[in-house]
Amino acid sequence: MTAPLAIFAGIPLGPYQRSNWRPERAGWTIRVIPSGDLKRADLKTVWRRVMDAADDGPLSGVHLLLAHDREDERPNFVKLKTKSYRATWLPRGLSHRYGRSEFRTAVDDFLLFEESWRRRVRPDVGSPLLLPETAFSAAPSVSNVWSRARRVDQGRDRLDAVAQAIIRFRTMHRRKDGWRDDRDLVFKQGAPHGGHRLPAWRHRKLTCQFPPGFHFDVRSDRSRAERFSIMGHDGTVRDFAKYTNIDPHGFVRGGH
Repeated sequence: MTAPLAIFAGIPLGPYQRSNWRPERAGWTIRVIPSGDLKRADLKTVWRRVMDAADDGPLSGVHLLLAHDREDERPNFVKLKTKSYRATWLPRGLSHRYGRSEFRTAVDDFLLFEESWRRRVRPDVGSPLLLPETAFSAAPSVSNVWSRARRVDQGRDRLDAVAQAIIRFRTMHRRKDGWRDDRDLVFKQGAPHGGHRLPAWRHRKLTCQFPPGFHFDVRSDRSRAERFSIMGHDGTVRDFAKYTNIDPHGFVRGGH
């Protein structure tokens, strides 16, 4: 398998140009996309380049280490597409010390943590993390497992706690016929189908690459006559009488 890609983005252009240091680490491909601004850590000037690089990234996954001086603007960059990747923020001000010892230490710590995350949290096609969180009604004690898997980093949450939450989720919701949620909806991995082209990020979640057409067949196990509802990725709720198909990002693919 090819090495995962780490993208360091938003570094002020001035410190980047003044330093001859470029990060390297065995087992990783690393790319730096500096800000278009000489003095500010800024993603606005390069965000399209960052997302293009991520979408073209290897099957083994993409990890983003981001810098942006305006903390109130940071949530604008962590939208739907970054659910396909890992996104972590550099502490404010550290990006201005690009190439210095404290920055190099932060990069080493980041990559070490991401390696642990890949071993302990990163999903495969059998992981509950590929279930669509908008549609699957998980037990309250594990309902935040998706957000914890995305957000855990060196300063927030603990890897072992997130890994244990994934195990608890599996114990509570995995059945022989598929994943069963608290509304008795059964999510069973369906046979891949569908020939329409989708953007690259739609085939990834939390750095996991899944096959084109990967989805879940959803039905209610309470009664053949009972209708059920599903919330899609955009918050739209749709009703079904028998079944529907939905992908890991919550895109509903028809039904009846």
